[in-house]
Amino acid sequence: MKERPDMADSSNRKSPLIVHTESSIGWGGQEIRIMAELRAMRLAGFKTALIAPEPSRIYARAGAEGFPVYPVRFKNKAHIRSWMRLFSIIDHLKPDLVNTHSSDDSWMAGFVSRLLRVPLIIRTRHVSTPIGSAFSYRVFPHFILTTSQAIKDNLAERGLDPEKIFSVPTGIDSGRFRFSQALRRQTRLEHGMSDDDILVGNICVLRSWKGLDFFIETAARLGSPYKFILVGDGPQRERLEKKADDMCLSDRLIFAGHQEQIERYFCALDIFLFTSYANEGIPQSVLQARSTGIPIVACATASVVETLAGYEEVSFVEYGDIKAATAAIEETKDHIKIPESERIRQNLWVKENHDLEAMITRIRGLYRQWGLGEPG
Repeated sequence: MKERPDMADSSNRKSPLIVHTESSIGWGGQEIRIMAELRAMRLAGFKTALIAPEPSRIYARAGAEGFPVYPVRFKNKAHIRSWMRLFSIIDHLKPDLVNTHSSDDSWMAGFVSRLLRVPLIIRTRHVSTPIGSAFSYRVFPHFILTTSQAIKDNLAERGLDPEKIFSVPTGIDSGRFRFSQALRRQTRLEHGMSDDDILVGNICVLRSWKGLDFFIETAARLGSPYKFILVGDGPQRERLEKKADDMCLSDRLIFAGHQEQIERYFCALDIFLFTSYANEGIPQSVLQARSTGIPIVACATASVVETLAGYEEVSFVEYGDIKAATAAIEETKDHIKIPESERIRQNLWVKENHDLEAMITRIRGLYRQWGLGEPG
């Protein structure tokens, strides 16, 4: 295959068509970013569509928001019906750009898009785990997007051309994640928190590599005035709830479940305890915490350290070091009264460096650089 086929002239099309593919059926930061890109590009005048498994959360959400959605199982790379279905969809749509995301859809949609000579193919790498094979990254996409510099560096170390890898950190809505005393009071009241309680929490999908065993084990070492909250749902919830009960935390650790208005919970927290030990790109929850001006205790993974560079209200610990985590929380409790001016400063920093609008502007710039026309 040619390294980069001639770009199709999209100037005669009123709106270039951007198609995202996603084989994951779950819901987390990766899927949230895809939805943010779909919304922003539609708002900018591009045509947009999604190819994903019908049982997936992103398929349902995209359909509910009016995006054209096309079901492909992506069961595995040997699933012939998925190949046939994918070939038919992409051949019919004739997109100007296909952006793949997870392993199975990147192999399958990447190959089919090359075969059908889609003008521009992008592979987004969201997680920091080492890749199993560089083949699909080297052969199928014209360039690669990563959600952090650390992920870009990892891919370059595997021999991929760094000039075709672009780090575009995930952006958030800094206007939404801004401290509000009213939201703080309301949310803490709903969960029975007094002003004297020190609320430590994490907001994430409850999956294995989020490190929530470490969160619970740390919570068990800290007594009054600390209370704890986990906001989110996921495959580990039932097991984690049992573990919390076994460690006598049922009266001090709240499982709040999935919440749409998570900004309320960031406002309610006194300390954000981020325990992920792997896979993270630029963690959206860490940016959201910083944007709200919350002190953070976090596991020191490369992308998290990158995200929190220059933030004074952070303590880094190693995953599993309960003694260090409890000491960091005890020390942080003396600094939870954050001045309003400092909260505003951190919100402005996020707006300037990691705002959603800046992320979209950067991506659109890459589109233009690689030949995709603007909406007419």
